[in-house]
Amino acid sequence: MKILLVIDGMHPRHGGPPAVVAGSAVALRQLGHEVRVLSTLRPGDEAVVHKTWEAMTAAGVGLEFCAPMGLRGLLAGPPDAAAMRGLVAWADVIHLHGIWNPVLLVAGRMAKAAHKPYLVSVHGVLDFRALRRVRHKWLKKRLAIELFNIRGFLAHAAAVVFGSPSEAEQSWLPTRRLRMVFIPNGSWMVEAVSPEPDMAARLDALAPDLRQWSPSLLCYSRVHEEKGMLRLVEAFDRVAGQFPRAGLLIAGLRQDLAYQAKVEQAIARSPHAGRVVFTTELTGPRSQFLYGVCDGYVLPSIAEGFSMALTQALANGKPMVITRFCHMPEVADWRAGFVVEPTVEGLTGGLVSLLSLSDSDRAAMGGRARRLFVENFTWERVALKLAAEYARAADVEPAGDR
Repeated sequence: MKILLVIDGMHPRHGGPPAVVAGSAVALRQLGHEVRVLSTLRPGDEAVVHKTWEAMTAAGVGLEFCAPMGLRGLLAGPPDAAAMRGLVAWADVIHLHGIWNPVLLVAGRMAKAAHKPYLVSVHGVLDFRALRRVRHKWLKKRLAIELFNIRGFLAHAAAVVFGSPSEAEQSWLPTRRLRMVFIPNGSWMVEAVSPEPDMAARLDALAPDLRQWSPSLLCYSRVHEEKGMLRLVEAFDRVAGQFPRAGLLIAGLRQDLAYQAKVEQAIARSPHAGRVVFTTELTGPRSQFLYGVCDGYVLPSIAEGFSMALTQALANGKPMVITRFCHMPEVADWRAGFVVEPTVEGLTGGLVSLLSLSDSDRAAMGGRARRLFVENFTWERVALKLAAEYARAADVEPAGDR
């Protein structure tokens, strides 16, 4: 099949969706499909984007760009309309990663006009709490739904992709005329990764006592209110006295600067500030070694789609504490970690449970996390599910069923 993936930005600042596009594109290419990625590109971002995803292009995935698109492009047509139509005409099936961005809506319109099937991955943007927490943003979303026919955009899709049934249950659906499918995000099989010298030096400077922490915990995520980092800092404060050798490293992808300032202030006020390190200097593909230098993983989210960071923690065999809004009850089912309420009290209980384990029990829990990943969340397995849905939508025989 000829598969076109469309996303509003492949820069690492956009968090998980670019990694999802890159991982799925490579895995689909390995199954024998032709794959192209169309992304908007801000001026000055091209070098970073190409460097970040050079493994994707080396695998034979085409990476093409169009100009960022605002409301004018949505209403009057984008400046790259001819090139976009050419890509849509080339493809057997189009997979749109996101909902609200004009480039995705335009690509959906073009696909419909060309009688090409398209799928839409929501990436958590329909989560009730994420939508309704800020009233003016909720009102803007409702207005966009009416003005830009979001209902029709989703209803016409061959499938709307959620990471899990749990995510769908916690999501607001603009229309009930949806064909929902559940396909998780994936990750690649990983072994122990040594940090590049400059990254190792940066970590040593930021967290010089990390090697003395026992256990050491990692929270790796975007810096955003939805990720619950403030609650995690308060929860760690509550348990730090009980576990005087434990430490917490929060490695955040810079996004919400106001929320970042609140997290930094909370750590500065903490009586255990020396055992909590917050940084936005260790992100991107080169930061994956962080999973290996820590003993456990924590994701305190109050709203999630399907977390790439959580999937990577499983791939690295890390015992974990996550909230139920991470939409992965399998972590508890497989005894790979603790699933708690997204409150300070819930996180406090989860941290006590994880930190109270012996080293051997944590290692056994990490082993179960790794098996959970291998059996469910490798990109190879996910790509087979995606290819089957694409083939169903395009009414062709799936390739690479091996």
